[in-house]
Amino acid sequence: MIYSLIQKAKGVALDIFFPPLCIQCGTHLDSKEREILCQTCFNAINTHNASFCEVCRARLPDNQRICHFNSPFILAAAGNYSDPVLQNLIHTFKYKGFKNAGPVLGALTIEYLRRIHINLEGYSAVPIPLHTRRERERGFNQAQVLALIIANEFGLELTDALIRTKNNKPQAHIKDTDLRKKNIAGSLEVRGRVDIKDKNILLIDDVFTSGATMNEAAMILKRAGAGTIVALVAARA
Repeated sequence: MIYSLIQKAKGVALDIFFPPLCIQCGTHLDSKEREILCQTCFNAINTHNASFCEVCRARLPDNQRICHFNSPFILAAAGNYSDPVLQNLIHTFKYKGFKNAGPVLGALTIEYLRRIHINLEGYSAVPIPLHTRRERERGFNQAQVLALIIANEFGLELTDALIRTKNNKPQAHIKDTDLRKKNIAGSLEVRGRVDIKDKNILLIDDVFTSGATMNEAAMILKRAGAGTIVALVAARA
């Protein structure tokens, strides 16, 4: 009880002397607004109203494949990484260690999923894993934070079905698509004793760039017997 009161008083004092600011426009945030982004900037993010083919990026009406039927997944991307607000939000979350950006990205992604009317009943939420060393350095896995938020919202099973076996070079540091594929190849495995046979998977990450990581993860899951795979990201590049 006393500890709780001390923490509350500490929070009030911090708000007085260091008031929270919107990371995009710098305005003061009030108690009714999101922890890191003001409502005006949040509303300024342009979000999609359809899912996509991961190969040619064609829009998929009613989330149904109209092309590239052999693709291992369909892509559900809430927005574009070129959007300056969304890019700043993801960068703050992923590289500056602001874990409280996660709920904002989660809210954006949830709104998008509801807009495209995708049926997730019976799906398992699976985050793209980080290598344990990199996760220790960052303090959290951003994909897992998003996956937990999405799973809680839609009542999905959260399954850490994948593990990263190699501490390979970050994909963001590699521009060439073929080199990205080589870099990620063989670095993911299905966690021992995890049964995903015939399960539909919501595969979750923060950004979809070349698709190399998602494709590697999806193929590993497919080989283990997974059913339909929807790759969900906050933004596509």
